[in-house]
Amino acid sequence: MNTLFERIKQAIKDDFYEVAEKQKKTNPISLLNQYLRESEAEVKRAAKLIERQKLLRNEFYKEWQEIEKMAEKRKEQGEIALKAGAEDLSEIALREQAQYEERADRLKNAYDNSVLQLEELEQKHREMKLKLKDMHMKRLELMGQENVVLMKNKMNKVLKDTEFGTPAENMENIGRLFEREEKKANDEYEISIFDARIQQLAKELNQQDSGDLRDNS
Repeated sequence: MNTLFERIKQAIKDDFYEVAEKQKKTNPISLLNQYLRESEAEVKRAAKLIERQKLLRNEFYKEWQEIEKMAEKRKEQGEIALKAGAEDLSEIALREQAQYEERADRLKNAYDNSVLQLEELEQKHREMKLKLKDMHMKRLELMGQENVVLMKNKMNKVLKDTEFGTPAENMENIGRLFEREEKKANDEYEISIFDARIQQLAKELNQQDSGDLRDNS
């Protein structure tokens, strides 16, 4: 019996949570709160991506500058070797200079692309934050609308006609009922007083008659 009772109680509880969850999912403010949480998480992820992109941009710039310095160094070394008549060293320097310059060009392109990508990410991040602010404002507006709806519903319950009349009429009816009860109580009190006085008068008359009889005897 206890097991059956527990199963019934659990089933009722599950139904209650299911209904509550459905109401939560269909409530505009609940849905907006969910969107806000998801959007805030996306804004945070975007901020982290921007930081990573800045690190990447800085790394490309650092590598590019170092390779350019190496290319310039090999150029100077090649010129020195050529003036000194060391053509073999000059050729090695010029070959490495060309390799460094090629790498420098690739790194410069990568750096330029990273700058453009960073600007795009930052622009998107600003748009996301503005959108998030708009959603917060919309949430406040919906909360205000919800308050108005709830208040109107409560007021309507107070003002709405029922099969027994409006609340004001019901109050008047209750007032009249109290008046009737009060009059009835007053009438009963007066009758009780009347009966008591009659009984007292009857008792006094009986005592007087008894006295008269003793006197006559």
